[in-house]
Amino acid sequence: MSQRSLRTPVTIAVLGLLAEQPRHVYDMRAVMRERGHDQVLRLKNASMYDALPRLLNERLIEPVETTRAGNRPERTVYRITPAGLSRLTEWLRDMLSDPAHDHVAFTTALLFMFALSDTEVIDLVTERAARINTRITELDSAIAEFGEVPAIFLTDQSYGQALRRAERDWLLGFADDLRHHRLTWPKGPSHVH
Repeated sequence: MSQRSLRTPVTIAVLGLLAEQPRHVYDMRAVMRERGHDQVLRLKNASMYDALPRLLNERLIEPVETTRAGNRPERTVYRITPAGLSRLTEWLRDMLSDPAHDHVAFTTALLFMFALSDTEVIDLVTERAARINTRITELDSAIAEFGEVPAIFLTDQSYGQALRRAERDWLLGFADDLRHHRLTWPKGPSHVH
């Protein structure tokens, strides 16, 4: 299976949650609801179960144990493998630093950025901001070359530039908040750090 087809919000969610600690799917769903991730990703209940065979087949996760409590169905606890952690961090680095990825990919990466260190995330989002700034400069030059074109015909360009400037400024502010510890990295059970 290609990395592109395997890299979806649901597989990143599973790997990201398992990077924190081994879990069963019910626990993953509960943590996502608790953190509000379900509002962002809009995952169906079955989608996490559908992702498991693909991740198992690629040896990115592995089962740890299967338990049953009373009349409840069996629950299999999974953990991320070293290959899974490597793939997750590779994907997160790419999605955090490259503005070519759409807002869904970037938002997904933000949800699970904790698989990386805070200093690495600072570097990655600063790199993304620099790339966006380069694009802003290039497009400002291109727009200036239109010369006498009435501004109304450049509305789509000015809107796009406004969005790019807003994203660049947010990224720089976010990096600054992390750098100066106004936002702190979570601590807790994890074999990631």
